[in-house]
Amino acid sequence: MIGGGSLKGFLARYFPVFMGTLLLGCFCGSMLLSLAGTTYWRALEPSTRADYVGFGTLALVLVLVGANLLIVRGRAWAVWGVAGYFLACLAAVLPMFAYRPHQGVYLFAVLLPLLGLLLLNSQRHREMRRKLVEIRRQRELIIQAAKGPRSRR
Repeated sequence: MIGGGSLKGFLARYFPVFMGTLLLGCFCGSMLLSLAGTTYWRALEPSTRADYVGFGTLALVLVLVGANLLIVRGRAWAVWGVAGYFLACLAAVLPMFAYRPHQGVYLFAVLLPLLGLLLLNSQRHREMRRKLVEIRRQRELIIQAAKGPRSRR
């Protein structure tokens, strides 16, 4: 690994928090879409509702995976994509209370984005992002050095 650290040590320290954020995002999106199917889209024909859930799943997965991929590549600003994902899920779930969904499912759907934001704001996740940005900068320096002027023999 660039910087003299070991990949095994890096993964042992940061992989659980990274995967926790990713899995919370997946569960958050699935809870949002399942509640949307029973509240916002309940008057729709079942095939149309299934299409909406499918397109919603595709959109949510693209946003979540894309932002996390950018975080792994060392882009510090990409954390706002994940935070926006959790905030959008929370903003979409909160008004569903008016439709009187199952209270356990609703509570879980509100709790998941909040837990995701909490994990995203944790010290370990921040530390991981700082290290990934440092690795990206070192990688760019190595690439610049490799592209530098070479003597012809």
